[in-house]
Amino acid sequence: MRLTLVLTTILVTLFHATALAAPKNTPIDIYSDGIRLAGNVWTPEGLAAGERRPGLLLVHGWGGLKSHLNTAYAPQFAELGYVVLTFDYTGWGESDGVVVRTGARPDSARGAETAQTYATEVKELRQIVNPLEQLDDIRAAVAVLDTHPNVDAERMAVWGSSLGGGLALATAIEFPQFKVLISQVGSVNPQAGFGDNSPDNPLAPASIAMWRGAIARGEAPAFPGEAAPGLRGYPDWPDFVRYDPMNNLASLNAATLIVDAAEEELFDIAENGALLHERIKDQVTARYATIPGKHYDIYRDSGYTKALAMQKAWLQAHLPVDAN
Repeated sequence: MRLTLVLTTILVTLFHATALAAPKNTPIDIYSDGIRLAGNVWTPEGLAAGERRPGLLLVHGWGGLKSHLNTAYAPQFAELGYVVLTFDYTGWGESDGVVVRTGARPDSARGAETAQTYATEVKELRQIVNPLEQLDDIRAAVAVLDTHPNVDAERMAVWGSSLGGGLALATAIEFPQFKVLISQVGSVNPQAGFGDNSPDNPLAPASIAMWRGAIARGEAPAFPGEAAPGLRGYPDWPDFVRYDPMNNLASLNAATLIVDAAEEELFDIAENGALLHERIKDQVTARYATIPGKHYDIYRDSGYTKALAMQKAWLQAHLPVDAN
């Protein structure tokens, strides 16, 4: 009995020590064009008030949610000593969406102030996939991260997966404080898929011009209502074709790790990750690697383990926590 009590005490002590060593997760609100986005800041265990560490922004992909990042990536990176920020895009997960009026416009004439006067029907738009608007959300997240009291604003990293890989690339190009870029199975060159100018291609320039004109005249819905096959959400194609994350690559100064799936089925890696590496390899420190499997294999089992280990090593080599 005495031995059992001692062993139990040891196990309880070890459990509490492990729990105390876990990174701290703090829910926060981020405002993008006045819309509330839900986020989480992960800080390393033992971080002192005013102590500054490198910041890491995690950018998820098409239909992704921070709940996945908060399980599979954020705590793992925070355990290395980084301050990590995750968030949901506008209209996704725990974030608010754009609200548009669907009822009659309220009468705001002087002298007619009643509850009914100012009431109208609205709807909240959710699960729209628009990379240009998502970049605005990311800019708001950057502003929160690089002003966090525990973040060294000149030493930051951005990580993106799938569609988020291209968004992370565009972010690293725009903000010089990002010293490390990690693109995981990233669609970094969507323009490669928009090259078909045949009349029957709905994404050809002439087709998009007609589509935008119809939207502007009110003859077509302003917001997409047709889901992409096999994917969550509703892509805003007229804005997608204006989204070019590889534009202005000359401004990229981040040490870049590109991890692709060797049997990628959603896009041509030769026109995406491999092409990006070819264009930047003489400009910045860069590595291109492939992992066996298809696109979603990188999120589970050995694909996940290999990719995460590679990314941790890249961060520690090119943005060490104890550099100062």
